[in-house]
Amino acid sequence: MYTPAAFRDDDPDWIFPFVEANDFGLLMSAAPLMASHLPFHLVRPEGGAPARLLCHMARANPQWRAFQGGGAEAVAVFRGSHAYVSSAWYGAQPAVPTWNYEAVHATGHATLIEDPAAVAVQMRALAARYEPTPGFEMEAQPAPFMEAMFRGLVGVSIEVREWTGKRKQSQNRPMADRVAVAAALDARGEQAAARALREANGL
Repeated sequence: MYTPAAFRDDDPDWIFPFVEANDFGLLMSAAPLMASHLPFHLVRPEGGAPARLLCHMARANPQWRAFQGGGAEAVAVFRGSHAYVSSAWYGAQPAVPTWNYEAVHATGHATLIEDPAAVAVQMRALAARYEPTPGFEMEAQPAPFMEAMFRGLVGVSIEVREWTGKRKQSQNRPMADRVAVAAALDARGEQAAARALREANGL
């Protein structure tokens, strides 16, 4: 990801909460050249071990074959709020429109999780995070039905080697312009984008 110094943020204290808040990401592989939209679970670094990203896909999705055997390199992409920025909002001219956004790329070695019991652990964690109460109860389903579901899934574990964080939030503009852009985004109803701009600039 092209990341000018003004927009780069490699601080884990920002990256990890960002990934957890925007955990429906994009898994990319080289061979086959594919991208899949998947929910991810971040396992933060612990005891000297690197961070890992866990996800799963349908066995019918051919992308999992990219990670057979010894595994392969992968990139996981997470995107947050984004917004069109009109140069008419700037006080400093001349200027052109642009787009503000936040994103994190995680690069690392991906391997497969094919044991249905291990896949079931991932599914339980996902359900625990997102299911309403009352909601879907995995243990209430017929065991043969759930076992067949787990066999139809493949888990992927990425040992993250590099994190790249980008917060393109008008940091290259005068402070008065940043304040004006945040106000204009709020007025247009894009509160999430305005809030992200203010947070990135300490406003």
